[in-house]
Amino acid sequence: MTEDFTPRILLRRYFFSGWAFLIPYLCFYLLYYLLKWPVNPGSGRHLPSLLHVYWALHLIHVILGLLALRACRQDFALSTLHAKSPVFRPLTSALWPLVSGLLPWFLLGLIFYIPGVYLEWPSDPWEHLRRINEWHICQTVGNHSTWLKSSYFIPYSLVGWAFGLRQLFWLDFYYTGICLLLCWQYYRFARVIGLGERASLVFVILQAILFGNNIFSFYRYYGISSSIYAQLGAIALTRLGLELAQQLPARPARWLQTLGCAALLGLFTAFNHIQGIGIAALGLAAVATWRLIEWKRSAGWILLATVILLSLATVRWYPRHPAIDAIYRPQGWLSPWFGFNILSLSSLAGDRMLQIIGVVGLINLAASLPLLRRNHLAGWLTIMPVFALCLPCVAIPFAGLLAQHGGEINIITFQRMLFAIPTGLALVSLGTGIITYWAEKSHGTSCRAFFAFALAIGGLLILTTISPNSPSYNHFWHTLDQTPADLRMHDVIGSSKTLSAQQDGKKLRLVTTVNIGYVLQAIGFGNALYVYRGISSPIADSANSTIRAISDPQYYGSRLYIPTTRELYTANSLAGQLSGHWPSRQVASDYAAGPELEAAAINAGCTKLEGSGGALYRLGRGSTSEGK
Repeated sequence: MTEDFTPRILLRRYFFSGWAFLIPYLCFYLLYYLLKWPVNPGSGRHLPSLLHVYWALHLIHVILGLLALRACRQDFALSTLHAKSPVFRPLTSALWPLVSGLLPWFLLGLIFYIPGVYLEWPSDPWEHLRRINEWHICQTVGNHSTWLKSSYFIPYSLVGWAFGLRQLFWLDFYYTGICLLLCWQYYRFARVIGLGERASLVFVILQAILFGNNIFSFYRYYGISSSIYAQLGAIALTRLGLELAQQLPARPARWLQTLGCAALLGLFTAFNHIQGIGIAALGLAAVATWRLIEWKRSAGWILLATVILLSLATVRWYPRHPAIDAIYRPQGWLSPWFGFNILSLSSLAGDRMLQIIGVVGLINLAASLPLLRRNHLAGWLTIMPVFALCLPCVAIPFAGLLAQHGGEINIITFQRMLFAIPTGLALVSLGTGIITYWAEKSHGTSCRAFFAFALAIGGLLILTTISPNSPSYNHFWHTLDQTPADLRMHDVIGSSKTLSAQQDGKKLRLVTTVNIGYVLQAIGFGNALYVYRGISSPIADSANSTIRAISDPQYYGSRLYIPTTRELYTANSLAGQLSGHWPSRQVASDYAAGPELEAAAINAGCTKLEGSGGALYRLGRGSTSEGK
């Protein structure tokens, strides 16, 4: 057995990859889908449920992870002994390299853990939480409404046993872990590109606090969704392609190994979010362009001529969706040459681009230009998504596909391909080169320290002074924002345990307003009536259907939950106001129908019960004093 394939080396690579240990989960997930085996225990079939399989995988990975850490500690201890002295050294000295290596990641983890999971109502993370808890009522994998996004079952297997506020407490740890896992992929990516350890950490921190959409941080907004797994897979796929390109010409065994890993990663990415495949394709296109020009400088002109001819052929002969000429070009989504009109910042497409990259992203794009003159890979990775989206040979098929599968409004999602831009990579690469050049020119380190300090101060000024909303879109604010408890529907979540106990073990229907019902369903209370996120809907629309149900005999015996109307501590949502995604007083509106609902329940002769966080009634005729 060669040194590269010893059990210790394989075990370390398994975890060091940052993705290989996720593949067994996907394999069992797809197997249970094909065989229609149960996902939850208690199905009556003599088969292990998928939940039990995931628990077993968690246990196995914990044991293997401890063995891998033990191997790392031994390697650090041996390297310290050989490097310092053959004399016995204390254990703390041997462990210090390991501790110092993990400390920056612990501090980075605090950036995610302290603000916690972003659950400001009615933002999209509530839908992600609902998808996690939907597994409670599923019998097979195919029963889930979004089963194609496989990774929702991972947090369910970790925190599905908890309920309400307790579940949110444990969900913060899961969220922190998956965010660090994506950061690890970016770190490994930067190291393969050629950045040093410190420069790679600076890049990781920059992308962690600046990566996002509109005013929202990518990590905060998508941290409990499957999109973060798709992004992880896309970055890992791009890194695999880069590692292979750097080793060309490679041995056949290396090709087979890389293709096998790429196939597994592609499957993993596709079964989380299909956008990850497009993001990976843009990254691999940048790697291929860099490698061809590295091999032969004239290849760049050949590639440029090829894309121009291909674009002309696409405009002339490719069948266009009717919306392209009727809607997208007149509205400014597409340019006169049928590329996405992102170079015009005042257009709809240009604003959508700014929502992803922001003002700092524009500076990052500018930093990529001098890097392109030296055929630096960071420059190509930064500019390629923008360049590709401007090409008709990319924009026309892509726009048609979006219109065909998501409706004409779905054109707005083209901006997600800009997630392929490594936020801050060009800035860090250019800054590192300038610092190194000045240090060599001045024959000392004082100039390097001064320049690094100036960059740090300038960066802090930019992060703290640029507005988070249009048109600058600085995502740093949302990265550290801690949502007030009242805007997180804290009282409703806290009352969910009491509401669950009122069911007395029966699957009694809960009647409440549409948005309150959605909140309860999202945290695992799965038997509520009229449940959806009614963003910006009038209060009357939310209450009228519930008032009709109060006197409907088919709902007699059900429970009516009326949250207590309250004056919120935080009357307006700053995130809703800045982003325009929902009214700033959405939460207050969702509490506003309480008096009308309670009056309707009393008039209908419903029985009032003991409740928590609001009034609870048993629907049907009876004494209003009963149950007190």
